[in-house]
Amino acid sequence: MDTSLDCSGNHLREDLCNSEIVRTMDTSLDCSGNHLREDLCNSESPNTDKENREGLLAEYNHWKKQQDTADHRKSFFLVEKLDATDTKMELQRLLEELSTKQENMAEEKLDKSNQFKRESEKLKMVNLELQKQIQELKKTLKKEEHVLEDMKKELQVENKLPRKNINFKSGEAHEDAESFPDISYKYFVTINGGAILQSGQTFVTFEDSEVAKTIIKKGNYKLDFEGTSVKVTAKPINFNRTTQFEINMNLSKKRLCVHYLPVELSDEYLRDRLELTFYKPSIGGGEIEGVQFDRSRNLAFIDFRQSGVVERLVKQKHFEFSADNALHQITVEPHLDIKLNKLQMFTGKSLKSVLLDGLKGVEETEDDIQDIVQIFFQKTTNGGGEVEHILHSHNRKRVAEFEPDLN
Repeated sequence: MDTSLDCSGNHLREDLCNSEIVRTMDTSLDCSGNHLREDLCNSESPNTDKENREGLLAEYNHWKKQQDTADHRKSFFLVEKLDATDTKMELQRLLEELSTKQENMAEEKLDKSNQFKRESEKLKMVNLELQKQIQELKKTLKKEEHVLEDMKKELQVENKLPRKNINFKSGEAHEDAESFPDISYKYFVTINGGAILQSGQTFVTFEDSEVAKTIIKKGNYKLDFEGTSVKVTAKPINFNRTTQFEINMNLSKKRLCVHYLPVELSDEYLRDRLELTFYKPSIGGGEIEGVQFDRSRNLAFIDFRQSGVVERLVKQKHFEFSADNALHQITVEPHLDIKLNKLQMFTGKSLKSVLLDGLKGVEETEDDIQDIVQIFFQKTTNGGGEVEHILHSHNRKRVAEFEPDLN
């Protein structure tokens, strides 16, 4: 664009020079014409001959022609000047438009840059917030995992079942062995949380819940011992968590559980080897319905079509089979399916029980203290009644293990 403007300026300077030349030529022609006219006038005198007049006339026509040519060039240069002016104005207009576009593009670029910076800052803030939330969720997850571990520990119960005498009676023999059902057993387990008695506390259970309610309502009592009197406070007692659940066990007569499988063998290859091994009647095997695997525990479960096969194989217990030029030993046992159902955990309080707190500083034994407390609270004059059970903790912690009446 600058080059075009320079060219236009050069043309304008040439036009100005040419216009000066034209004006000079016009001045010269005017002077020449005046001289010619003067000469013609002077030639009218008698002393001027005809040849001189013709020469002057020719010279006049020559300069007249030069003047016409100069006028024509002058008009051409004026037209060129106007065209150059229009071109200059058009170029100036284009230059202004381009300058305006450049300014707009610069402003738009600045706006986009500022917008990008704002969005980048916003994303950084969102990222920081998400990082904080992730950290908080991780902390919450750890807390929940600890709670879960604590609950698992609480649910890991080791409780001895009461011994029961079972009488077996002979029944009619079944001709069809297929009619023998699996051996199933179901029992309910209740683990009472009980209550822990601190030193100087007594646990009293009455036959009537109204008696316990009356004693707790009164609250404070004074018990007399040898050489001293002790003030005690009657409170309701809350038991720790009580757990109750149902255990269902089913001992299958057609499913055999196989342990210590070779981990390097594939399921398909191992299935073939097990079917070939336990199909043999010589070891007490029988027709196999299917084989399933539990690779997480490295176990296999073999289902037989007839009952009695599992019983025969379990008597031998240990077996061997060869695979990949190696001898592998496995162990079998009947499949026992154990399920835990109807799990309930709850806390409660005994409506018939009272906790006496403050029985300290007496020298009597626990048995003597229990007798004195029982006699005191059996008297109706003291608001008591018939005592069903009593337990005192003297200078130690004791657990009340008897079953409470839960509310």
